[in-house]
Amino acid sequence: MENSMEKYAELFSMLCTNFDGAKLGKKAAQKMFYFFERMGINLNLRYGIHYYGPYSEKLDNTLHILESEDYISIDTTGTTHVISMGENKVKAKALSFDEQSIVKTVIDNFAHKTPLELEALATMDFVANSMNCTNKNEIIDIFKRIKGEKFKNSDIDETYNVLLGLGLISA
Repeated sequence: MENSMEKYAELFSMLCTNFDGAKLGKKAAQKMFYFFERMGINLNLRYGIHYYGPYSEKLDNTLHILESEDYISIDTTGTTHVISMGENKVKAKALSFDEQSIVKTVIDNFAHKTPLELEALATMDFVANSMNCTNKNEIIDIFKRIKGEKFKNSDIDETYNVLLGLGLISA
């Protein structure tokens, strides 16, 4: 397995270790990897906006490669595609100390969030940082255009404040 696949496998191993098995679905994994990149791990996943927020086709393809090599398992029997570790154990230490620190920070700040909360956080962050938005009102207006009535105003304000508190967006 090449180094980048080792990095992805190690990241999934860390996520699966720190998520309740019923919680790490593909949607949550997409958002966690989005935040890994946003906070400094170079994965070159090329995110674009999608119905459920930022989405990387490359990450989805990587999931299937890791599954075919039995590094992860994807249970598709329910409405959520649940990711767990496969039989082939991750042995390499492909992540640097700094990258491991980023993973810990992302997990500490986001692993307890629901997939819906992660969708809101990642979408708002994407809007703020990929669409050249310059102020809170513009960020929220574009977020609402993308998400429609899916989120209450109080949830939108809370999402903005979480991202602001983490330094991912600026006031």
